[in-house]
Amino acid sequence: MQLAFAITEFFPYGGAQRDFFAVVTEMAKRGHQISVITLKWHGDINKDWTLYELGKSQSTNHGRIRALSDCVVSLKKQNLFDAIIGFTKLAGLDVYFAADPCFTANRFKGLNKLLPRYRTYAGIEKDLFTNPKLKAFFLTEHQRQQYQQSFDLKQENQTLLPVSVEEKFHFTQARLEAGRDWRQQMQQAENRILLLFVAADFNTKGLDRLIEALSALSFVARSQFELWIVGNGKQANYERSLKQLTGLNYRFWGGQTELAPFYFAADLLVHPARKEAAGMVLAEAAAARLPMLISNICGYGFLAEQSSLSRIVDEKNCTKELTQALTDYSKQPEALPRTEANPLVSAESRAVFCADNIEAWCQ
Repeated sequence: MQLAFAITEFFPYGGAQRDFFAVVTEMAKRGHQISVITLKWHGDINKDWTLYELGKSQSTNHGRIRALSDCVVSLKKQNLFDAIIGFTKLAGLDVYFAADPCFTANRFKGLNKLLPRYRTYAGIEKDLFTNPKLKAFFLTEHQRQQYQQSFDLKQENQTLLPVSVEEKFHFTQARLEAGRDWRQQMQQAENRILLLFVAADFNTKGLDRLIEALSALSFVARSQFELWIVGNGKQANYERSLKQLTGLNYRFWGGQTELAPFYFAADLLVHPARKEAAGMVLAEAAAARLPMLISNICGYGFLAEQSSLSRIVDEKNCTKELTQALTDYSKQPEALPRTEANPLVSAESRAVFCADNIEAWCQ
């Protein structure tokens, strides 16, 4: 089949981007012809794939999304593809991988309905989901129900994705020992609790919240921690704030294509996100049996509920509860024990699951 895959912007480090790349690669392995529609592609691309790269000629984010959506609609009218699969909400998609919460249910309220930005996003979402033939993958049951309440979706056109991560993230004693050995080489000081923050977008996933909570700790409590920040976000402002926190060791690692060693090196994943439909980092941490400190906005928050060492803080009182949780963790030994095995995370390939469903839907 001739298949097109659409995403706002591709870079190798985000959770949705990794899902996108894995599914596209799996479909290419099966012999399908691949095209990619995006505003910007960062890095190398398979020479056998056709790239439709629009660029960022619009001055606003919602203007760029509108342009990308219009491009998908235009290509669809030309009948170039058997199906267009999107990892971004765009009009004209045949299959949608729901990487984000329902905009209409969560943000299109009150005075927001008057703003061009909100009207654009809500309009595109409505155009997408009023297509009675649309097929959709959902990350969590809560997310699926939100879309179902806002749009009348046919049950046979939707499927819930398994919570699954690659085998390399799943706990073994050998992987833990290798992670600890690597940590000893990289950590700035011994006898510290190693906090791990992983995100493509530092603001959305709450790095400022974590820094604010760390700043509220006493010098003695803060001195118990080292913070590793993994991701390709803009770090200048955050680094200025971190430099003021006496006693805290920290390190920015930039974007990493190999994340598994970080989960086995760390003592605690901290993810106080403002928006998180699911949270692949939570699934990866759960597979590695790494305790988590997260906000209750995370779709995969139920994974943390399986762990006696993990904590979930209230989104409405996030900084205060983060501070208290970190104070409690600071009294733990320098290496927190691993949690019990999490039965909700499998090693089943999500890419294979998606590919099987896309073929069944489109053939």
